[in-house]
Amino acid sequence: MIQPDTATPDVPTSGGATIERVLRPLARKAGGMTGADIREVVQNARRKARREKRAVTYDDIESLLAGSRPARSAQLRWRMAVHEAGHAVARLYFQLGPIIEITIDAPEGGYTLGSVGQDEHTEELFAAFLVAYLAGRAAEEEILGSATSNSGGSEQSDLALATDLALEMETVLGFSRKWPLLYRKPKDGATILATDLELAQRVHARLASAHKAARDIVRKQKTAVQFLANILLAEETLEGPELDAVLEQVRQKMVDLPVRG
Repeated sequence: MIQPDTATPDVPTSGGATIERVLRPLARKAGGMTGADIREVVQNARRKARREKRAVTYDDIESLLAGSRPARSAQLRWRMAVHEAGHAVARLYFQLGPIIEITIDAPEGGYTLGSVGQDEHTEELFAAFLVAYLAGRAAEEEILGSATSNSGGSEQSDLALATDLALEMETVLGFSRKWPLLYRKPKDGATILATDLELAQRVHARLASAHKAARDIVRKQKTAVQFLANILLAEETLEGPELDAVLEQVRQKMVDLPVRG
């Protein structure tokens, strides 16, 4: 899954680390939990620390958060790593902006967090984002031989985000081949796609074209995708200088990158 940049600025602490960097792994593991769930985790950590006559530690809370989630099989973790590596390599291929974090350790699955590095929002840029949205699914298909429902299922899934973007390209962004000057903001995207079959066909054509391009990229950059997936499988989360160093290695393994002016 590709997520937009929602990171908060780093706040220095007395130890030279940052509050944001220290707390982000805990927030990631607590994703989807209610306030009551988190309060129970903290209370259990305090009970454990009192029994052992010491203060509560970061490891206490982290281990309890990790233990509250169902264990993932090695096969599923590999699939998640391949999926997120596909997203990341597609972003690198199109130079879509900085990648901030890649993880397969979130409760809802993995994600690739990045920001947009270009200020000219052309049709070519949005088409590249369509490819990047679908590159996780394409990586599963090309490397594992099948795709799972991981690309869909929620309003923030890869398929949902790609469909929303393709629909906006056809209705409000001025990139439609039919009536490009007509602004038509859909109140309910699912309803308009269900009732306007011609529009649905144009939206799906964009998605199908992006999916084919994503598979072509993954096929060509297979070595880079597998290299990154193996590191993700071992590390689970990449961010900061470690992520930058790994992505530089990934770039070196990529071939036939587009030339940017």
